[in-house]
Amino acid sequence: MTAVRVRISGDSMWPTYPDGTEFDLHSDDSTLPTVGDVVLTKHPFHSNLQIVKRIQSIDEGLVFLVGDNPDPTASEDSHNFGSVPLHEILGVCVPREEHND
Repeated sequence: MTAVRVRISGDSMWPTYPDGTEFDLHSDDSTLPTVGDVVLTKHPFHSNLQIVKRIQSIDEGLVFLVGDNPDPTASEDSHNFGSVPLHEILGVCVPREEHND
């Protein structure tokens, strides 16, 4: 399986992952995302936009997603749009190692 490269655009995951950080997207159906994972999903209100967020909680098939940035205005996440269905998660983002470039 070929990994898909995902790049962060913006500061919502700062300071853990600054703007421009690249990830490999793992979308293996046999591995369910868990709390603490960084994931890619479609924005609930903007279908042409994909977002990278961290799973804060999973409850009855709904996922609460947050950005890592401590500034509450720096991230549009589940605080703004609510929980998203677990099946909407496109995959888990794993940071790319510099030697893999």
